[in-house]
Amino acid sequence: MNLSLQCKHYVRHLGYSVKCTLTRTQKLKKSRLKFRIGINLGDVVIDGEDVLGDAVNIAARLESLAPVGGICISRAVFEQVKDRIDAEMTTLGLQAVKNMPEPVDVWRVEVEGAEASKPAQVAAERPYIAVLPFANMSADQDQEFLADGIVEDVTTELSRFRSLMVIARNSTFAYKGASQDVRRIGKELDARYVVEGSVRRGGDRLRVTAQLIEASSGMHVWAGKWDRTLEDIFDLQDELTHAIVTAVEPELGAHERRLARSRPTDSLTSWELCQRCWPKLAEYNPESLDEAAVLLRASAKTDPNFALPRALLARVSNVRVAIGLPDPSTTIAEGLVWAREALAIDDRLEVAHGNLAVLLAMSGQAEEAADAAATAIALNPNNAFCHHATALAEMFKARPDTTKMVAGGETAMRLSPKDPTAHTFQNIVTIGHLIAHLDHGHPAYQESARAAARHPGAPWYVHLQAAQVEALAGDEGAARKHIETALSLLPTLTMETYRHVFKFPAAEKLLALGDSSGMTERLIDLGLPRQ
Repeated sequence: MNLSLQCKHYVRHLGYSVKCTLTRTQKLKKSRLKFRIGINLGDVVIDGEDVLGDAVNIAARLESLAPVGGICISRAVFEQVKDRIDAEMTTLGLQAVKNMPEPVDVWRVEVEGAEASKPAQVAAERPYIAVLPFANMSADQDQEFLADGIVEDVTTELSRFRSLMVIARNSTFAYKGASQDVRRIGKELDARYVVEGSVRRGGDRLRVTAQLIEASSGMHVWAGKWDRTLEDIFDLQDELTHAIVTAVEPELGAHERRLARSRPTDSLTSWELCQRCWPKLAEYNPESLDEAAVLLRASAKTDPNFALPRALLARVSNVRVAIGLPDPSTTIAEGLVWAREALAIDDRLEVAHGNLAVLLAMSGQAEEAADAAATAIALNPNNAFCHHATALAEMFKARPDTTKMVAGGETAMRLSPKDPTAHTFQNIVTIGHLIAHLDHGHPAYQESARAAARHPGAPWYVHLQAAQVEALAGDEGAARKHIETALSLLPTLTMETYRHVFKFPAAEKLLALGDSSGMTERLIDLGLPRQ
């Protein structure tokens, strides 16, 4: 018979906080007591019989990580005792623990007789996804090759996304023709998600369906259907593959972020910490960027071999510069360090190359930026941000190719139309059209600027850009409203702020036009403070 009794015991000595769990085992009239102990060093608050404070809370979390009969200690304790006691101590690395904003560095003291502990969960648990053979619903069984070809292409394209782990085609095709119980298949393949679908041909018409399913629950995360005319089989395969991939990957990412937010903080892995940062990263304001940076630094510490959080910290840097936060030179330099650290870990991570491209462009290294952006697209032509990075790298050149700028922004929007940062894709299209208008009288900038400003979460500079466009088109009422919105988003905004932030050739050309045409004074007259 086993009886488990829990008691809290705190030792008030030299600031140490100790929590232990007492387990009593009674078997054949023999009793043995075993403790799990967590020890932390820090300030405590004594309130009558209670001992309170973060030091106590961390001790409690350390206790939960300790094996029965064993001890876990924090870094603060380890530093005090490492040269003073003759005990072996094994690092468990950084552990994300409940109700603590930062992970805790944990060591296990090897105690004779302690039960074997579970391995520390510190790795980046990227989700595995399996693309199962699509069912051929056509009357003609000779069309089987079409279904198989689409599956092979979808598998290959999904594998380009370094944030996903894709089960190999040879493994998934073992289930071809079998009854597809996704829960069983997911368990056998250790896949968190399954993509299944069907292909039906009737004459020159083709219908393809696909579903993204969470394997453990069987829940449908997303479903899509495409009807096409069968004219060129290879172009059709490419089009359907592209459509499926660009729909599945964002839906999978959004679902992962919902799961990460629903999990308690003491179970978060490096991957999940990364997922939690995305909504903050998309908000484009100083507070949300600081919160994203905290999560990403925690993710990077939790798994030193995970490149993605470092690449996203580089993204935090370039967004901080874009929204006009102080000290851009230092911010760019810090971002370049993060991007290069990410590439030192994984030189095939496309978002690291993309963020390196943006930061190089901001630092005046336009040609190097273009090379980095080209590498990003070569690694993953389906990643919207990589195309956006290409457009940005072009924008920072002394003589930008506006066709490339517009194409990069439009491709990014086409690849990720529901992206929370799609306003940045549209805004660079606006700038491309504006420069083209200056050179060739191209009028498409107005609708583009309006579309960018309509995006939820559009930052101040998108609205100020729209104000300039509306003033240029003669709609001063609309321009005034955009200036008011920009000031509500950045109350310290002035014309001097705008000049300070956008110090690159394309912006300077637009600012010079504003000065020469009287546009600068018109914006000031419409409500933009001069300085």
